[in-house]
Amino acid sequence: MGDRANFGFRENAEAPIVNLYGHWAGYEMMSKLAHAIDTARPRWTDHGYATRIAISQLIGNDWGQGMSWGIYVNTLGDNEHSVPVVNWDEQTVTLYPAGFWRYEDAGDAKFTMPFETFIKKFSKVLTTV
Repeated sequence: MGDRANFGFRENAEAPIVNLYGHWAGYEMMSKLAHAIDTARPRWTDHGYATRIAISQLIGNDWGQGMSWGIYVNTLGDNEHSVPVVNWDEQTVTLYPAGFWRYEDAGDAKFTMPFETFIKKFSKVLTTV
C-alpha cells in the first residue's frame, strides 16, 4: 500500500518529460511541488539545475533509500493522483487527470497555471510526519 504520485518536468512543450515517481508522495503533493519550484527559482531558466533542485526538494532525505522513488521518461510509475507537469521555458504547471500511463494518452489538462500563481495557490507550511 502507498500513496503513489508522479511529478513531471520538461524544458519546453516539445521536450521529453522527466517523471519523478514517489511511492509515498501523494500527501500534500501540490504544496511540496510549489515549495520545490519556489526553491528552484534562481535557476528557472537553467532547466537542468532547476529540475535537479526541484527533484532534490521532493525526495528530501530519502536519496539513500533503495525504494520509494523512481525516475521515468515520458511514462509514469504507479499512480493514484492527477499528475502535475512543470514546463521551465513557459514557467507553468499543467495538471493532468489520473488514469494514464503514457503522456500521449493523458487527455485534456485540468489546468495550466503560471509558476507565481501555482506557488501562491499551493504554498503552505508543510507538516512533517
